[in-house]
Amino acid sequence: MQQAEFFPLDAIPPRVRRAILQEFQGRRPTVQEVAQISDRHWLATPEIGPSTLEKIHEVLHPQTHQGDGALSKMSDAELLDRLESLQEELRSIRHILETRIGKTSGKLLRVQGRMHPLPDEEADLRSV
Repeated sequence: MQQAEFFPLDAIPPRVRRAILQEFQGRRPTVQEVAQISDRHWLATPEIGPSTLEKIHEVLHPQTHQGDGALSKMSDAELLDRLESLQEELRSIRHILETRIGKTSGKLLRVQGRMHPLPDEEADLRSV
């Protein structure tokens, strides 16, 4: 798919189509314009959740969703772009999870990149 082509709105469900058009103030965007919006921004947009974002990715990168053989046909630059996109998506998911865990677990202590309850809270949890 060429970056200058219009994003194929007819290839996606109506709810996703409305969200994309709303993001671009009713104007039909190009593939490049849609691709330039970060996953974090899309996920912060009403109507866009992880499954909706996946539908957008399927349109933007159809070859990456057709099995492992398609990845070997991608250029190094395309693979790096895909890696960066996946890393950004993982950071966004981690942020969402840490926020949710923080709201439900109270104060948390980060140890070796993982969130743990503070020792006094952990003792309180065991006594319940």
